[in-house]
Amino acid sequence: MKRTQESEKLLHVAVYIRVSSDEQAERGDSIRDQKERGLNYIEEHHNMILHDIYLDDGVSGQKIDRDDFTRLMNHVKEGLVDLIIFTKLDRWFRSLRHYLNTQAILEKYHAAWTAIDQPYFDTSTPYGRAFVAQSMTFAELEAQNGGLRVADVFRTKVAHGEVITGKVPRGYQIQDKHLVLSEEAPAIYDALMYFLKHQSMNRAVDYLKETYGIIMTLQNFKQSLLRNDKITGRYRGNDSYCPRLISDEDFCEIQRILDHNINIKSSQKYPYIFTGLLVCAECGRKMGGCQINTASKRKDGTVIRYKYPAYECKQHRAYKTCDNGGQIREVRIEECLLKKLREQLGSYTADFETKGRKTVDNRIKKNQLRRKIRRLKDLYLNDALLLEEYKADRAELEAELESLPDIEPPSEYPAASIRMHNTDFESMYRHLDNQQKRLFWRAVIKEIRLSGRTGLHREYTVVFL
Repeated sequence: MKRTQESEKLLHVAVYIRVSSDEQAERGDSIRDQKERGLNYIEEHHNMILHDIYLDDGVSGQKIDRDDFTRLMNHVKEGLVDLIIFTKLDRWFRSLRHYLNTQAILEKYHAAWTAIDQPYFDTSTPYGRAFVAQSMTFAELEAQNGGLRVADVFRTKVAHGEVITGKVPRGYQIQDKHLVLSEEAPAIYDALMYFLKHQSMNRAVDYLKETYGIIMTLQNFKQSLLRNDKITGRYRGNDSYCPRLISDEDFCEIQRILDHNINIKSSQKYPYIFTGLLVCAECGRKMGGCQINTASKRKDGTVIRYKYPAYECKQHRAYKTCDNGGQIREVRIEECLLKKLREQLGSYTADFETKGRKTVDNRIKKNQLRRKIRRLKDLYLNDALLLEEYKADRAELEAELESLPDIEPPSEYPAASIRMHNTDFESMYRHLDNQQKRLFWRAVIKEIRLSGRTGLHREYTVVFL
C-alpha cells in the first residue's frame, strides 16, 4: 500500500535539453525533437506535471558551467524539482566526474532522473548506479577522443599558417586559407597608434570612424584588435602565423594601458583623475569615484552649493562588507601624493639600484592558481559554495592567472622616474588638465592602496610601475 501511494505522488518534472551545433546538424538531436519527446513523456504519466524546460544550446556535455543546467540545479536545491528527464544519457553529461558530483547533490535533495530513450538506466539501485557510471566512462572517452581529433587537425592547420575560423580581425582578410593584410590595414594601424598616443578607446573609435569611415564598437575594437595577439603575427604558438601589424613593444604597451583601466565611459561627466588606480587596502577592491555635496549660507541668506570629486570603497557603501568607510576628496589625494612623490621616487630608485635586475619565473605560481580554480569548482559542485561566491572567486583567480606572464624579464632602469625626481614636476603638474593629470599618474604609478581612517588620517601605499 505504501509503495502504491509513493508511485501516485505528483512529481514536478524538469525537461532538460542540450544540443551542440554539430550534433544538431548531423544526428538530428534537435531542440524541437527533445522538447516534444519530453512533453509527451509527461503527458503519458498522470502523476507528472511540468515544472520547467531547461535548454543549453551549443554547449559541450563535458562542460559543467552551463547556464540552464546551473538554474536547474538551483531549483533542485530549492525543492522545486522531483524528477529530471532528458532523451539520452549523453544529453545529461559526458564527464564521469561531473556526473558523480551532480548525482550526489540530487540524492541529497531527493531528486531523480530518467533518460526516456534509455529506460534501463535506473539510479534507484546500487547496480543501476554502477551501470550508469560505467556508461558515463565510455561516453566521456568518446567525447575526449573526438575533441582530441579536432584539436590535432586545428594544431596542424595553425602550424602551417592556415585559418581555422572565418572570423578575422579588421585589417586582415583570408586569402588561400591564410591571413593577409587587407586594404584597411593602414587605417587600423593608424587607429592603434592613435590609441597609444591618447590612451582612450572612445577617441580612437571616433577617430577611425571620422577619418576612415570604419565603424567599430568599443567592445569589438578592444577584443578583436587591442587584445588580439594576431596583430603581432602570432597565434597559438606559431610566431609567424600571419603578417605583423604592430611591434611587440607597442602591443605590450597597449596591454599595460588596458590593464590599468584608463578608459572612462563616455557617459561619465567628470574625468576622475585616479579612476582605476585607487585600491581599498582593507578589501582589495578598486575604489570608485563619487561626489561630496556641501552648502554654505551667506550673510544675505543665499545658499551656495558645492560639489567636490571624491572616492569611496563601493564594497562598504553597497554591502557594508568592508570597514573602509567614508569619502576622501580628490584634492586631498593629490596633495598627499605630490608631497610624498619626490621622497618615494628617490627611495624607489635607490631600491632598484640595490636589488639589481632580476628575472621572475611565475610558472609555479600560475600552476598554483590553476589548482585553486579546480578546487573551487569541486567545492561548488559538492554544494560547499553558493553560485555567486563561486563565480566571483573564480573570476578573481582567472584574472590574476591571465595577468601573469610565464617569465617576467628584468625591469628596465627607471630613467623616467629619475628625470622626474630631478625636475620641478609639482609646478608643471598644477598647469595640467584632468586628462593630462590622469596620464601623468599612470606613467609612474601602478596603484595606490588606501587604508581606512586612523584618527583623522589615512595611509597611502604607492606602487610604482
